[in-house]
Amino acid sequence: MAGNLPSNNKEWYEGAAKCYSQDGFTFLDLFNADEYVECRKENLFYPFASREEWEVADFLPHSALSMAAIDTFLQLSMGPSWKCQIIPSLHAMKNLIRLFWRDLVDCLESLFSNPLFHNQLDFIPCHVYKTALQLLCVYSEWLMGDAAWSIQDQLPQGATILGTILSSDKTNITMMTGARVAHPLLLGLANIRMRTHMKLSSKAFVLTALLPILQYLHPNQQMWGMLEDRLIHECLLIILQPLMKAAELGIMMADPVGNIHHCFTLLTAYIVDTPEACMLACVCGKTSPFTLAFINVDPNDLEAFFATCAEFWLNGVFAPFWKGWRFSDPAIFLTLEALHHWHKQFYDHDLQWCYFHFSNRISKLKQVMGRVHHDIQCYIIGLIAGAAPCRFSPAPDNDLLASIDRSLAIFHDNKDVIMTLGARMGTKRVIDNWHIPKLELMQSVTTSAHQVSALIQWSVDATGHAHITEIKDPAWHTNNNDYDPQICWDEDKDEKVEEEENGEINGPMDLSLATARHDGTPQTRPPHMFLAGSTTVHLNCNPTRTGLKIDEVADQFNIPDLRYALSDFLQRDARNGNGVFGVGVPRRSLIDRPLNIPFERIQVWHTVHLQQVCLHDSRVVLPAQTMHASPPCPGSLVLIYNLVTLTPFPSFEGHAVCKLQLIMCPIPRQGSSITWHDQYLCYVHSFKIGAIDSATKMHTLAWAKHANGILVGDIVPLMQLQAFVNIILKLGAAADPRLTKSTSVHYHSSFYLNKYFNKQIYDTLYYVLQG
Repeated sequence: MAGNLPSNNKEWYEGAAKCYSQDGFTFLDLFNADEYVECRKENLFYPFASREEWEVADFLPHSALSMAAIDTFLQLSMGPSWKCQIIPSLHAMKNLIRLFWRDLVDCLESLFSNPLFHNQLDFIPCHVYKTALQLLCVYSEWLMGDAAWSIQDQLPQGATILGTILSSDKTNITMMTGARVAHPLLLGLANIRMRTHMKLSSKAFVLTALLPILQYLHPNQQMWGMLEDRLIHECLLIILQPLMKAAELGIMMADPVGNIHHCFTLLTAYIVDTPEACMLACVCGKTSPFTLAFINVDPNDLEAFFATCAEFWLNGVFAPFWKGWRFSDPAIFLTLEALHHWHKQFYDHDLQWCYFHFSNRISKLKQVMGRVHHDIQCYIIGLIAGAAPCRFSPAPDNDLLASIDRSLAIFHDNKDVIMTLGARMGTKRVIDNWHIPKLELMQSVTTSAHQVSALIQWSVDATGHAHITEIKDPAWHTNNNDYDPQICWDEDKDEKVEEEENGEINGPMDLSLATARHDGTPQTRPPHMFLAGSTTVHLNCNPTRTGLKIDEVADQFNIPDLRYALSDFLQRDARNGNGVFGVGVPRRSLIDRPLNIPFERIQVWHTVHLQQVCLHDSRVVLPAQTMHASPPCPGSLVLIYNLVTLTPFPSFEGHAVCKLQLIMCPIPRQGSSITWHDQYLCYVHSFKIGAIDSATKMHTLAWAKHANGILVGDIVPLMQLQAFVNIILKLGAAADPRLTKSTSVHYHSSFYLNKYFNKQIYDTLYYVLQG
């Protein structure tokens, strides 16, 4: 959002991120500083003899060869090196404690100086406002948050703050058998812009350590968990010590273009699930990680210390790793995580309360994953409207962060309804309390957003994917014995290959996206990709079917008035002259207007793709949406058509919501010509847009019909398609049991326009409501 705001809407922190010198070493400087640089002038692929040898070396990491077979390749000394440290213990255990790790300052510097991020780094804290009056602050990137500004106040003039992102979680290496588990620690850089470090292909997180997973032999099994938690904190303290020193004293680092900065490494976010967050905060499960407690017992007296900690819901860790890290505060760096704290909470609790009114609850859902959680969230408000009491589903306000606090207050004021209805159920009985840690953490949403900006950027999506590329994939190349050192070797080998590839970069990369355009060149047939305002429309080069007669298509697609609709379109086109065509108005009698169609056969497409740019930032291209229009077309998708002019924030005036039935291109008769500019047409059924429902705050829709009850169909140019939208059946207190997936849209009469379908639609409709 901030990318399109004028410069006077931004307040930059003066004196921050000073450049002390432009003589720093860039990635290419370091690459060319080894002893073989002179040899590489004559042979770009040195130490390989030729390009062919290099391709062999590039193949080896992906082959099934053993580690010994490619050991020679590992002799290249590039990148942060791995270390193995034996951790002594006062308590008996089955195996030695081996900690595999590497210098985190080196790892952070490798991200900071990576040429792939040269135009994706921010250095200076700033406040971004929606207007020049600077009344409403925008929180997007990390450096827009209050925490970065506050920390910059406490650092020397010209200092640069580097936000450290950590993430750790146990992940299974083997499936079904073996029960082998790894506990990786990943490192990221918060200065990399959100859209880049969240992108899975950016590889913005690096593996920095493999935390030990051991079993203690203490005679009291209750002590095992406490000793394991203490070990994790002890290992983290060893690993993170270089970053702690850099946060206290600062360290000189070079950015991707060689500018030297005086950097202070701060712990910005530690991305974990709820159990691991509790472990890091030194509390027990089902306890808020922001809990404070003070005890005075000897921590070496395990059983006495454990008993005292249990009274205060502590886990027995007496030396947390973050205690000596400057500016670190668990209340800030333990950010709310969208997947576990919001989406998982919704499915585990909110959804069960919502579906209490439906006797069969949720049926036919097995192995429910995050995608299903997302889909249910997009529909739930419209589905329960009319079935749940009004106080059961309060409508949120749209005043951004302030509305979240108000919505939470509304929930807590009305949550007694859930208890009264008996919807707060366990597996066997009604639960009479609200001891839900995730619900308690919701109270920290607005506070956390003010401190570290948009919370969506601290999601486990990117780090979870890194577990696959950094742990599970390398594990396939091992001998299934003693995984940790072999994973480290494989990681070292892959990084050397990547750095060798990056070293061949001799200029800036062009990452621009090719888009459709009008070039004015005469064409014998219409283009299959073209711009319609801010929307790109794309058809397959070859039609699904060609040479079909109009009546044949009408029978196959169940469109009895297709010929009449085409004639009506041609007559309106003759009057409008390439104008905009309206929909949803019943056609007049055609007695005085004989059918006059200059073609008899048409080409038919079953799919069309629409792609838009982000509403707030035109530089961001959204994923393409695919719409289907194939016979008998029971589940055709709903689209919004722009019938006048495009505006940055469109209103519903001049727009219509329609159901796509047919995509076609006429084939003129021999010797005849078609005069309109865009020869791609589509047949649609229209909805009437009604008032906004008071409970759901969504627009209501109903089919547009003729006096005899037949749906109103229209022909419009394909270039009037603007966006893919979604509807929800307006079921009321009970759903008709005869409705199925294939018949519900056709036979139901009233719907909601689903504003929760995606962020683009939600933001667009937000501006519609604002007028």
